[in-house]
Amino acid sequence: MKKVLLIDKDISQGNILADAIRHSSREIIIVHSVQEAVSLFKREPIDLILLDIVPEADAAATVEGVRKGVEDVLKRKVPLIVLAKSFSESAYLLERADVDVLLEVSAHADQLNQIVEQFIGCTVI
Repeated sequence: MKKVLLIDKDISQGNILADAIRHSSREIIIVHSVQEAVSLFKREPIDLILLDIVPEADAAATVEGVRKGVEDVLKRKVPLIVLAKSFSESAYLLERADVDVLLEVSAHADQLNQIVEQFIGCTVI
């Protein structure tokens, strides 16, 4: 079973996102901070990371913390999908090659599922 790590500070929003991408061949693990994510990397192999960037956060620092945590612990790159309030305000993350996919929070569940499927190979029913 493929493991998707969802990092979202907002518990209710995290649950909504998890429900949107839940699938029988995916395990969704929700954490609420980069520190929790790094701790989890030490115990669980992760196949994909979905990060919801909150407007007040420093997006670049948050993404860097996730990337560094993954590479330090897992010694490999894990695909990173970032959800941001505004694509235009966060596009620099793509330009710097910090993220694999950048989506606006308003993305439809089927679009998000298709992207998750592309990275971890689970068929969407």
